[in-house]
Amino acid sequence: MVPGFVHQGQLGAEIKSAVSKLGPEAVHVAYSIREDSAGEPSLFFRVVLTDAAAKEDTLADVTWGISKRLIDEIRPIENWGLHPYFNYRSETDQRRRPDPDWA
Repeated sequence: MVPGFVHQGQLGAEIKSAVSKLGPEAVHVAYSIREDSAGEPSLFFRVVLTDAAAKEDTLADVTWGISKRLIDEIRPIENWGLHPYFNYRSETDQRRRPDPDWA
């Protein structure tokens, strides 16, 4: 795959398949493709977590597991030439501050 050229239909199908394999902690996953701050083509994930998964004592393990699963399944750098980035928020945060980019 040539960096900078992404067949969005194929990528979308791979992301959908990978998201279906996530645990119940991930309530919703949205993504976008754009350049990062260094101008590199990138894949930005926005993951809404259950409130229980977003607790301080579980957050690191949950986010690591989700990030690893998505990277292992999609292989964004190797297969698509995209650098992956992950952002997380809880269901309560999304309700309090609704953001259509996360919906």
